[in-house]
Amino acid sequence: MKKLYIAILYHQHQPLYKELSKNFYYLPWVRLHAIKDYYDMLIWTEKYEKLKLNFNFVPSLLVQLEDYAKDAVDPHLELTLKPVRQLTDEDKVYILKNFFNCCWQTMIEPYKRYKELLEQRGKKVADDELYRKIKYFNNQDWLDLQVWSNLVWFDPYFRKVDKEIKALFEKERNYTEEDKHIIVKKQRMICKQIPKKLKELQQQNKIEVSVSAFYHPILPLLCDPTKAKISNPKVVLPRKYTSLIEDAEQQIRLAKDLYEKLFEVSPRGFWPSEGAVSNDIVPLLDKYGIKWFATDEEVLKKSINMMTKIYPQKEVIYKHYHVEIGNSNPMYVIFRDREISDNIGFVYQRWNHIDAVKDIEKKLTEIYNKVYSNNNNDVALVSIILDGENCWEFYPNDGEDFLSELYKMLTEHKLFETVLVSDFISKHPKTEKLTTLWPGSWINANYNIWIGHPEDNTAWEYLYETRKFFVEYITQNPSVSEETKKLCWQEIYIAEGSDWFWWFGDEHYTVDINTFDFLFRQHLKNVYSYIGEKIPSYLELPIKRVSLLTEIHMPLGLICPNIDGRVTNYFEWILAGKILPTISSMHQTTKVLSAVYFGFSTEDIYIRMDYNRIEENIVVSVFFYRQHQPYHIKFELSKETNKYLLLISNAEQKEFEYIKIDKIVELKIPFYIFGAEPLEQIKFFILLEKIVDNKIFELERLPVEGMIDIVYPNGSYIKKFWSV
Repeated sequence: MKKLYIAILYHQHQPLYKELSKNFYYLPWVRLHAIKDYYDMLIWTEKYEKLKLNFNFVPSLLVQLEDYAKDAVDPHLELTLKPVRQLTDEDKVYILKNFFNCCWQTMIEPYKRYKELLEQRGKKVADDELYRKIKYFNNQDWLDLQVWSNLVWFDPYFRKVDKEIKALFEKERNYTEEDKHIIVKKQRMICKQIPKKLKELQQQNKIEVSVSAFYHPILPLLCDPTKAKISNPKVVLPRKYTSLIEDAEQQIRLAKDLYEKLFEVSPRGFWPSEGAVSNDIVPLLDKYGIKWFATDEEVLKKSINMMTKIYPQKEVIYKHYHVEIGNSNPMYVIFRDREISDNIGFVYQRWNHIDAVKDIEKKLTEIYNKVYSNNNNDVALVSIILDGENCWEFYPNDGEDFLSELYKMLTEHKLFETVLVSDFISKHPKTEKLTTLWPGSWINANYNIWIGHPEDNTAWEYLYETRKFFVEYITQNPSVSEETKKLCWQEIYIAEGSDWFWWFGDEHYTVDINTFDFLFRQHLKNVYSYIGEKIPSYLELPIKRVSLLTEIHMPLGLICPNIDGRVTNYFEWILAGKILPTISSMHQTTKVLSAVYFGFSTEDIYIRMDYNRIEENIVVSVFFYRQHQPYHIKFELSKETNKYLLLISNAEQKEFEYIKIDKIVELKIPFYIFGAEPLEQIKFFILLEKIVDNKIFELERLPVEGMIDIVYPNGSYIKKFWSV
């Protein structure tokens, strides 16, 4: 009987939170994910004999784990260990603000004492109220909070097998200073064990460990930024872009060197950061002995379309291919099943774990029947590739119930077999050939997240300028020591990492954006400091736009206005949320929009725009995001407009009819458009642009920074909004 082979690949990655000149980590996520995700994700293969798993560990993550195994510190760790009696008011404010940063539903609410402490602080509290709130906490409260903010990150595995961790959970409250030291000691021990466990399980052929470029750069953008215009012809490139292909090669070489040092073998597989590929990276991977790499299904479909002018059916992704580019040796490539991968990453966390696994089994069975129905296929491979850390905190019990059920199903099913990618390829070397690769990533098959937005482009320009200055300096000053040059190059390679650009721009938001902005610029500033040169003044200024120009009020209840372009009655928008563009002394321009109202019913989202003026060639775009999937409603701000477009993931375009422009602009957006489920978040922002001489200029954005969250309401959510 034929088998459906399944390659599960977990990508394990955190950006480098370390500031090299101070040997200090600014954020704690490597340490906390180490005890929650990195070790326990490996040992599932010891519980299920037939289970084979593939892992991708970014080298800069492995380096950070090594640091934490020794003596690395971060603010959260410092304030965990600081004796309660020595805490200042500033320390306590920081603790109240940052020691509840996790998924409340799965990591706070199940634990009575931790939940009490959150309620004692308040679930919604402004920063300026925190100084008042610290008065409500006594010394024992602070101790318990220090412990729980660490303890809750330990995976259920450690709660079962480690007697001290188990005892601390059972203790629940009244922790001591000694308890904190036990916890931190355990954290460092686990960080030390992870690389050893990777090596051990790979030697046993239970797992395969692939590698990525050292500091997680978008390799195609280093090699040739102009490739971004193939996947998005409208993208705006930085003003002074240049090829940094030699840096791309160095990032791969450094990754290979570290891998060989830790695992005593050479890497065979490669996950390009964010699945970003292009023809340019293939010769580089070939040069360093890589045998296979992976990316997203849409890249394959568009690659086939480039070669044949035919857009293929989804079934083409259920096999491996070899890529032949120029004079490079043939290299194998696999393509992720986006639906199954993203469902595990973003959807099944809200399902009963039994139902979720049944859904996966159903989908895999359907794939089996399709690919083997005509007997033309001798072998089929389903590649399930996803982030291996961030999703689990949204699952009950850190995903243990779901993963247990999933692995049980996969290893016992007569039609399915999990495989290591290299083993599968060696057993099935014959496959179809690709002669070109579509330049894109696993997000919408383009590079839009990392280039094109003014903030992204500013960051690229700062990087280019710093690198250019450094290269010219060491050329003119040959006496610069090798140690100093090595440090400077390290700072430059770190600044090339994808994560800085991920948070610049409009697509994503984090409460830690100021830290990311600071660290990116600090890495560049350090280059100048190491060689004793003056730091450019522009590196002192944040790249991220300050959000002082928007006043936001959230909705007070459900609304259901009539979509007619007029305020039909006073009450139809009275419970809506409101976005007001405020004017500062630095921004005296007259805004096109005077206000935006937003709200929702049980079926639809409603948006109203009040405008100060209408001019020719003003284009309004409302960008929605469900998970990482973009939806874009686009229209001209004109009473004569009769064409409204809905663009889905920049690939599908439809006419959109739920808009009316008259005295005001009113929109109705049904939740079903997004395929959303109750209690799921939809994010949006509004962008106004003007077209002049075929060039596009941004007029305004609301909100100025970040996005507005809308929740698809169910019955329990509606109760919160009940208004009489």
